[in-house]
Amino acid sequence: MPRLRTMILAAGLLAIPGLGLAQTSSIREALKQNCTGDYLEHCSEHPPGGPAVEACFRANLSKLSPECAAAIALYKRETKGRRISEGR
Repeated sequence: MPRLRTMILAAGLLAIPGLGLAQTSSIREALKQNCTGDYLEHCSEHPPGGPAVEACFRANLSKLSPECAAAIALYKRETKGRRISEGR
């Protein structure tokens, strides 16, 4: 049970550097809320938040729940818009 609890708490899944605190918090919460089950089912062999879990989610995109896929799309939209506005 402690391992499951740790995974759920750590299931922010993606580090989101450069975003405002409130925005980061809401995006992370959406990822955590909508993708924890998908993480446990498809990608739990990888540590949360690292490039390996990101690659696993990309590889399993067609298997993810619609809610998780939507949360990932939101993350991509928000971070892409942020990078463009910051000139990256």
